[in-house]
Amino acid sequence: MLAIFDNDGTICDTQDVEGRCYAESIRRVLGRSLPTLDWTQYPEPTSRAIVQALLAGDPKAEEKEAQIKAEFCRLLREEQAKFPGDFSPILGAVEFLAQLERNRIRIAIATGCFDASAEFKLQCCGVELRRYPHATASDTPRRAEVIRLAAQRAGFDLNHVIYFGDAPWDVRASAALNIPMIGIGRRCGQLRELGLTHVFRDFTRADTILEVMTALRT
Repeated sequence: MLAIFDNDGTICDTQDVEGRCYAESIRRVLGRSLPTLDWTQYPEPTSRAIVQALLAGDPKAEEKEAQIKAEFCRLLREEQAKFPGDFSPILGAVEFLAQLERNRIRIAIATGCFDASAEFKLQCCGVELRRYPHATASDTPRRAEVIRLAAQRAGFDLNHVIYFGDAPWDVRASAALNIPMIGIGRRCGQLRELGLTHVFRDFTRADTILEVMTALRT
């Protein structure tokens, strides 16, 4: 069995600061603001997909994307000291990853963030991204393909994957890939409204989550 984890809102208890830093990096580089910070309004809400849509047809798109990524990471580092709670792990997340490893359950990470920003936020939570097979929006802008690539890099077929996510776009991506999802985090009520059966606010009920994982893949 392979457990694939989203990062923001699933491992890292990301709140408002991350989105504001992302929007500000775009404003500083492109001189224009995002139309909304409601990520559900974007067809593909990953860091790279949104930027690529903004830069469609721009001959300097690659250069500007790199500038946005660098500025985004710089702003995150600047804000981390002011808002450490936005860069802390979901309750029980780090311990749950360790418990999975003790149970010989493989772990991978699939995040819709740029690679460098994901690495920084996970480091703030005490998790080393490079320790696990992973894929990010820097690899591919589409969330479903990020998940697929993370599984591939871990050496697993999707038939043996369980996905942990926190948002409506995670529900869509896991459904598109036909893999079971366990909901985690602050949006637990919204995830239940979307029809997700197995939803937890955090990882403190680790044994129950493990039981759900076993039931989903037996």
